Amino acid sequence: MSNGIPSPEEYAKRHQKAFRAAFDFLNKHFPPGDGEEWWLGVAKDADIASIENGENKLVNGLIAGVMDYIEDEWKRRKCNGKTED
Repeated sequence: MSNGIPSPEEYAKRHQKAFRAAFDFLNKHFPPGDGEEWWLGVAKDADIASIENGENKLVNGLIAGVMDYIEDEWKRRKCNGKTED
């Protein structure tokens, strides 16, 4: 890293780590559960993922996107009468 700017290789490592964190988060929380306790657990795990990744802005954005996706999937399944696999 020169002048405080990461090298392309360092950026690639950060990006790979961020997408891995988001993918692992999705796998851990899919299919979506039901009930307040389940959703509180998801929110707690999102906080943990943020802290574990140094509050990396990309990780936070990806996790937020994953949470939106999980919520949309939960709503879709609820409308179809199915909230669990």
